[in-house]
Amino acid sequence: MAFNPGLSIGQILKNADLVETFKCGNMGGMRRSKTTDTLVIVSDYTKGIYHDKWIGGVLHYTGMGKIGDQDINWAQNATLAGCGHNGVDVHLFEVIDEGEYIYCGRIELVDKPYTETQPGEDGNPRKVWMFPIRPVPDNDVKKPSMFVFKDMDDFKSRGKDADAQYIKVLAEKKKKGKSRTVYAPPVVPKPQLKPPVVVPADIVGKKVSHKSYGTGTITAIEGTIIIVNFEKVGEKKMGYEVCMKNGLLQFI
Repeated sequence: MAFNPGLSIGQILKNADLVETFKCGNMGGMRRSKTTDTLVIVSDYTKGIYHDKWIGGVLHYTGMGKIGDQDINWAQNATLAGCGHNGVDVHLFEVIDEGEYIYCGRIELVDKPYTETQPGEDGNPRKVWMFPIRPVPDNDVKKPSMFVFKDMDDFKSRGKDADAQYIKVLAEKKKKGKSRTVYAPPVVPKPQLKPPVVVPADIVGKKVSHKSYGTGTITAIEGTIIIVNFEKVGEKKMGYEVCMKNGLLQFI
């Protein structure tokens, strides 16, 4: 039975609380726990070492290893690469404000890992492994706006210098001697309460198409979650509002 940490999406933990909950180590971006049979991965935007980014609702997460080329078969890179069939549940946290770990829920790989070039901790370019992952079910947890892109075209048009700009911000903050995070979210007016999401009952039994999972059939509704049985990957639970808003599912 999968480990249930008893956390709510968006809940903020301190590092000590994270360690106590998952029975894992207290350092690093990938923390394996054999006690809870989980892998905790942390996307920490305050470090400036790795260059993760959200593209079309998918987090492209940088693998383990700070200096030199990364090895997908080494340590927790291999655990994350095999999370679909090795029985290990992977849980994602994001750090936007230093020391505050935002729980993003369980994740799964939605595409094959790939390589790209990033600077290492020593400043030298090296090959890193990128893991395309998405929370399951999808959610709207807080994300750093500098690294969120609508789709690949949006990333290509304005995302190529995001890392360089972020490094400049880090350097400026360091120069001023500030210890707090470099992330400064924009001031957004308090949103109006929106009406509750209502999932049409007549969509049960309808066929849908998903970019990564292929074709499937909606088999049930649980509140605002729909259950889809995909022909290739089996049953998936997905947020109805997120799927419709982002065009993740198409009725066929």
